Amino acid sequence: MLNLRKPESQAATPTPAATRSILDRYPTPDTGRYTPSPEPRGSMPEEGPTDFVIGRGTNLKGEIDAQGDVIVEGTVEASIHAATMRLESGGSVKGEANVANAEIKGCFEGSLHVRECLTVCSDGVVTGSIRYRELKVDKGGQITGDMALAEAGSKPPTPVTVDDD
Repeated sequence: MLNLRKPESQAATPTPAATRSILDRYPTPDTGRYTPSPEPRGSMPEEGPTDFVIGRGTNLKGEIDAQGDVIVEGTVEASIHAATMRLESGGSVKGEANVANAEIKGCFEGSLHVRECLTVCSDGVVTGSIRYRELKVDKGGQITGDMALAEAGSKPPTPVTVDDD
């Protein structure tokens, strides 16, 4: 797990493709926890939300409460509350997540509440209790479980108990 910022003098000039995230494609979510900085994307503010990355080969158990993006490349057994969750290929999450936007390329198992847009990519697998406002599934993406449209202001679904047997 690494969360570093480069000083402005060391930061390379980002290319448009390098600065794209899920939030570039969707409006900034209203998480009720922070006010987005008026600084342009790509600059490194001293305060405000940052990405929290769980890297490849990292196993994390517990609770994650982040104001920015949570990017999962490793294995997580946790409760996740964040603005955006990006589950990368090879990454897995088992537990519950309550996020504004989610992009799933890995494997998610449990209770997922997405207040805005859930995107399941071609190699993504989602299993469990799923609530969403908008759903996008690429060809090959898989969703299994109890699915429903989330109403504005709705509460997250009751967590699903998953046995390892």
